[in-house]
Amino acid sequence: MLEKLMRLGRQVAGFFPAKLPTGMTEFHEWTARFIKTYNLPTQNEDSIKFTLASIFMHLGPSDSHKPMYYFYKTLSAAASKQIAHAVFGDIKQKQLEATANKDSQNGQQSQTVSAAQS
Repeated sequence: MLEKLMRLGRQVAGFFPAKLPTGMTEFHEWTARFIKTYNLPTQNEDSIKFTLASIFMHLGPSDSHKPMYYFYKTLSAAASKQIAHAVFGDIKQKQLEATANKDSQNGQQSQTVSAAQS
């Protein structure tokens, strides 16, 4: 119960801008707090750190303070986009397979017609 209250407190604090980490130790501590604060789509710490580092790299030159919640929303959106990309890929693969099957059937039919005409 205490852990849930502490998490809730961290989530409320996450709505307010805070200084972003500027050193490796700060970054690792910040990401540890981030992981403990939010229910993330993955619990793979390296994946989360990689994605957060990428988000940091895309911040503007004067973005020295950001709410932690901003990173949660950005990471959640990235996870959704990754799933959408996978769905696009699956559908495209099915379309390519259907086209290949149709082409092979057409090729077999034209071979049959050619053989019958000979």
